[in-house]
Parts: sequence; C-alpha cells; structure tokens
Amino acid sequence: MDGSERNLNDTQRYILQVLQDVVRVLDELDIPYYMQGGTMLGAIRHDGFIPWDDDVDLGIPRPEYERMLKEVSARLPENLELRTYDDETDHHYYFARIVDKRYQIRRMGSLEERLENVWVDLFPLDGMPNGAAARTWHKFRLLMTRLKFHLSCFEKVNIKRPGRPLVERVIIKVAMITRVGKWFNTRKQLDKMDRLLKKYPLEESDWIVNFTGQTSYKFNEMFKKDVYGQKTEYPFESFRLVGPEKYDAYLKSLYGDYMTPPKVEDRNAHVSELVPIEETKKECD
Repeated sequence: MDGSERNLNDTQRYILQVLQDVVRVLDELDIPYYMQGGTMLGAIRHDGFIPWDDDVDLGIPRPEYERMLKEVSARLPENLELRTYDDETDHHYYFARIVDKRYQIRRMGSLEERLENVWVDLFPLDGMPNGAAARTWHKFRLLMTRLKFHLSCFEKVNIKRPGRPLVERVIIKVAMITRVGKWFNTRKQLDKMDRLLKKYPLEESDWIVNFTGQTSYKFNEMFKKDVYGQKTEYPFESFRLVGPEKYDAYLKSLYGDYMTPPKVEDRNAHVSELVPIEETKKECD
C-alpha cells in the first residue's frame, strides 16, 4: 500500500502507512470502525484521499471505543502510540489519536504554529436521547461544553478554517480580543464532555452521533442507526475501508452536494506540512 498509483503528497503517503497498521490492529482486536467525514467523502468521490486533505478519521462505537483505549497500545508497532486527552502528552482533543512518533505535521492554521505527530483520528460514536425534548436539551449541554472547551485552548483552534459561519467568526473575534478562555479549564471541560457523551448508552439509543468531529456542532453527524447499517467496504487508495452503509444520506448531511468539489480557496482546511523529527530537532538546536 504505497499509494504509487496516485499522485499523493508526502503527508498522505505516510499517513497511509500509519493507517494500514491501525486498521490491522483494530481487525485483530475485532473492533469495528467506520470512515468519518472527509475520509468517507474521499472514498466515495476520489476512491481515496481528497487531494488536498491531510488526515484520516475513523469512528468507533462507544463500547468498542472504550475497549480500544484499553487494549490497542499493546498491539501497536514501536513507532506508533495511542494519545488521549487524559494522558501525559500535549494531546488536547477529546477524541483519541494513534500517532507515529517519527514524523510530525506542522500546523499553521491556529494562532500559534505548532507541530503534531502524524496521526489517525479515532472518534467515539455515541447514543443520543430517544425523546425529542431530551435530545434538544442534551444537544444544548454538549454545545455549551464544546464552546467552553474551545475557548479554554483557543490558541490551538484552527481559526483559518474556511467556510465558518458568521456566528463562529464573531465568537473567534471576541475571544481573540477578550481572551475569555482563561476562565475555563481545558481538562474540566473535557471531563464534562466525557460524562455527557456517555450518559445515553449507544445500545439503548435509536440514534448514533459523532459529536467531536470538525462540524459536529451542527449535529450533521447524528443519524438513525440504520444509516451505519451493515458492514460495508469502500475502496480507499489501494485497499478497502469500512464506512456507513447508507453513504449517500451520511454525506448529504455533512456536505450537501458532496460530489461537487469546493472552490479552490476553500480546500486546504488544515494548513499543514510534513516534517521529519530529525528536521525539527535541528530547528531547536
């Protein structure tokens, strides 16, 4: 799986190597996964990476996600490492990542340019209340917690991501001026989010949601369970990955007319480049 059949960039080619190991370990542990977001879109529209994308997103149902957190590290090759928000690293996201410690990606979309190890994102897929009123209240609590979390680590938020709605742009502007985020503790907000997301067991819910994806605040990643349906494989570069069975409903909810690529100026949402660890060490010397 070297990606030689397509004109992949260095980051994409290297992430494919990480992805191959991640999927192998998940299969060995019998942990189900589903392509999420841009990864699923890339599989359908491009048979692999979106040409201007630089990461891979997989979703795992909550019960298996919790088991993955406990069991995956022992199976990973030496160069890969599981990262979670409550470990001793600088990983500040709620969802988990499996990273390759040999390479980093220079992220240039936030207030502070930073380096992050090459990664595959692993998102928990959670249940939502079955009743409409309870679901609305649960959404509100999740959104408030998400907002306070982002304010608490505002310097790491990708403020250059194209396509943000007006309300987000206003919040970003106010946060930059007032530095209101200093009043919120990142770990406390993530702990609260963890409790909220686990409140409604997936096996008892008619709904399934990825709340920690890039556009999850819109709840466009919340579906009736039959959208995920039966295990369905799709081509992704030189191998196959599992994704939601009803991919059309899934992608329309996230992207609308998903087969039409966005404008050129809206394509590089992550603003990043691949950097070998050896090179970053030289920069620090």
